[in-house]
Amino acid sequence: MNSLFEIKVCGINDEVSMNAALKCKVDYVGLVFYPNSSRNISINLSRELLKSRNNITKIVALTVDPNDDFLNQIKKNINPDYIQLHGNENSRRCLDIKHKINIPLIKGINVRNKIDLVRKNKEFEDICDILLFDAPSEALPGGNGKKFDWHILKDFKSKKKWMLAGGLNIENIENAIDITKAPAIDISSGLEIRKGLKDPQLIKDFVIKCKSL
Repeated sequence: MNSLFEIKVCGINDEVSMNAALKCKVDYVGLVFYPNSSRNISINLSRELLKSRNNITKIVALTVDPNDDFLNQIKKNINPDYIQLHGNENSRRCLDIKHKINIPLIKGINVRNKIDLVRKNKEFEDICDILLFDAPSEALPGGNGKKFDWHILKDFKSKKKWMLAGGLNIENIENAIDITKAPAIDISSGLEIRKGLKDPQLIKDFVIKCKSL
């Protein structure tokens, strides 16, 4: 990527969108393993999509409060580059998962205000490999297409790489980067033509836009 920030496209669940993301050489592709999500994908389908896996794009398996058995299934069948924990996992559970699964972790964190941000960053930055800051959850833990006050992240510093998520799209990405200087971003609903269905042209256009910033 020529852009100064990494791009994660989350919620890929079909072959056309997967190929578009890989062709655009996005930095991460997220596969959602959460039955309540319209982007949920089965392990069998994800194995089919990953036949086109390359050496550039990292594969992220998103889970919500997963048990050990399910994490072991994902490790055995998907072998992702990262496990994303996007539920109510506390720091103790994250550390437990890290020791048992031995796969780098991304922790999804809802951001409400500056104090909350600092507290949660301190809780997870020594355990998780990437922190993903998202809008407070509504119906789902993430992927609701809602943004939060990006000024909360202005001048933010962490020991670990972090991602900006929540309501990003081709129209507001420039403003989001200007305010937050995020080293990485996560987009899902902003690339959909309807809930749970990505548009390959939107993926391409968004990546081109990001490269121009």
